Amino acid sequence: MAASRSIIVSGAGIAGLTAALALSRRGYRVEVHERGKRIETAGAGIQLSPNALRVFDKLNVLDAVKRVAMSPDGVRIVSAHNGKPIRTVPLGASAIQRHGIGYLTIHRSELAQALVTACNDDPDIELQTGSTVSDAVEHANGISAMVTRGTSVRTHRGTMMVFADGIHSAGRKEAFALPGARHSGFEAWRGMISAEALPPGFDLENTQLVWGTGAHAVLYPVRKGRYLNAVICIETPDRSQTQPREGDAAELMHRLRGWHKPFRQLFELAREWPVWPLLEMPPKDTWHHGRMVMIGDAAHGMLPFAAQGAAMGIEDAEVLAAMVERHGASEKALDAWENLRRKRVLEVAALARRNGRIYHMRWPGSAARNLVLSLTSPAKLADRQAWIYDWKP
Repeated sequence: MAASRSIIVSGAGIAGLTAALALSRRGYRVEVHERGKRIETAGAGIQLSPNALRVFDKLNVLDAVKRVAMSPDGVRIVSAHNGKPIRTVPLGASAIQRHGIGYLTIHRSELAQALVTACNDDPDIELQTGSTVSDAVEHANGISAMVTRGTSVRTHRGTMMVFADGIHSAGRKEAFALPGARHSGFEAWRGMISAEALPPGFDLENTQLVWGTGAHAVLYPVRKGRYLNAVICIETPDRSQTQPREGDAAELMHRLRGWHKPFRQLFELAREWPVWPLLEMPPKDTWHHGRMVMIGDAAHGMLPFAAQGAAMGIEDAEVLAAMVERHGASEKALDAWENLRRKRVLEVAALARRNGRIYHMRWPGSAARNLVLSLTSPAKLADRQAWIYDWKP
């Protein structure tokens, strides 16, 4: 593989696979190195808003994604304390009419498989698993990356290095010498519930956003409605935990002891509750130097309270490829990329933090919040994140 047209990507998550496809479409050959023996994405469900779907459309993978995704009619906001609906933000046909493209929910593994299939079908993409980029250095002729596979360590050469290795990025530490992610003060409990076990009449047409004191839940169907994906985000004083742990259902029930009983009964249906600490990257760190760049969570991991973490990585990948097409695989391309991305990404991250404060309000602020929301038109509510969804590649 000629280094002058070769780009090395570390990480085969959503951002890394999207980057490989976007760069290949611009005439580059791409090596993707994934340290796992299999390509798996952490967590369970993911929401894909119009801004992300436009990238997939441009890369000709949208149809494959749609085949395994679902389209919620709206986001139904509900009180955790009494189960009463507060307001519904329209999606579904309304999103298509407003943004020209829909809003989908999907299981992460099915999204990963759609992207992997597209990469495997592309002769200019080489996807290697069990392959770890341990370090990379820049020199006059390009990039040299140290790649470990089993007991073998080899040097791979390319013209650019892309670190898309997630919130626990090794490239961030080794190649950029930057601090890692910090604990946000929140943790996410993730569960999957079989649709067959759901109570009669349970709403599978909408995403449900359940607001409680110091906690909220997001519920939506995945795997073509066979399962309900449940994510419960809870404030925690313990910021020492940086890796996932196995949660205990009894602990979760205690943490949600003030919630409406049907919600607690619903959550008891999940067999497992892995707990993920929610981490954030420092906002002021640079995301590139020379011809090495970090994208997605490795650069700007953020809270999931605007459902935009993955979308920002998908956008990163497309804009990076566009700048490489315009300026070549050069430092100039990465300067242009970061100039285009930084303001938008930091504004989205700030919105996610604000959403967390709104979702978790305590009384009497929560009562005022609910009153204002109930008096606001659905169209006006949809305006709040329209500036995010209207983005185009």
